Amino acid sequence: MIMPQSMTGYGKGSAGNFRVEIRSSNHKNLDININIPYYLFSYEPEIKKIIKKSVERGRVEVFVPKQELDNIKLKVNKTLAREYYNAFVSLRDDLSLSDNIGIDLLASQRDLFMLDEPEIDLENFYRALEAALEGLTKTRVEEGTNLIHDISQRLELIRNYLSGIEQKRDEFIASSREKLHERLKEMLGDIQVDETRLVQEVAILIERSDITEEIVRFRSHLKHFSEVIKTEDSVGKKLDFIVQELRREINTIGSKAQQFEIASNVVEVKHELEKIREQIQNLQ
Repeated sequence: MIMPQSMTGYGKGSAGNFRVEIRSSNHKNLDININIPYYLFSYEPEIKKIIKKSVERGRVEVFVPKQELDNIKLKVNKTLAREYYNAFVSLRDDLSLSDNIGIDLLASQRDLFMLDEPEIDLENFYRALEAALEGLTKTRVEEGTNLIHDISQRLELIRNYLSGIEQKRDEFIASSREKLHERLKEMLGDIQVDETRLVQEVAILIERSDITEEIVRFRSHLKHFSEVIKTEDSVGKKLDFIVQELRREINTIGSKAQQFEIASNVVEVKHELEKIREQIQNLQ
């Protein structure tokens, strides 16, 4: 079974002298930030490629501590050093300076020195990276499972509130029809009106406040919501869209059905939808 993931997680892995830590947090897209030693800079594109296979959304931070390597050697660009020396001598003579051009001045030119590329055990590095990604995925799935459990409980509450709305729907329609019929007769007074026509007009007005279609669409969106959770591991954006549709339908129900019990249930549904929306923001 495919399990939705939270965007929050942590994983670490070790192999040989390498240690890799990966943290992830909420972000609307995939944002990968890598903090690695200079001798791994050239492998950064490959590192990101591997991460993208496991993570689709979230801010991902990768940290690889610098190793204590014994085989690192410092190289000096002697050709550039001579050019610096000749330039300083020429400048000194042109300005009639008495200063000596010594090793201290040349040592301050950082571009004269560079570290030799050390030998890297790439097999161990990638093993450590994969282990860290496995740990990250595990914690993201665990957190995602907790989120889905909370969302599922709230969906059940929403279904109960919707049932309450349905139970009051027929009562609301009957009551509204009777009240509207009496009000129209009162407004018309002694004016002779075709009773059949009056009933038809009342029916048209009542139809405008009928919430049956909205309830049907609401239940359909709830069913789709439950299906998406069970069939995909990257669900955040889709579920957010479905929640928007649910909120649209419940808002229409609230505006069309002006009855106390229905209004109370509408308020509760809105509250639970908002909580669900907050939880969805944490899902990949």
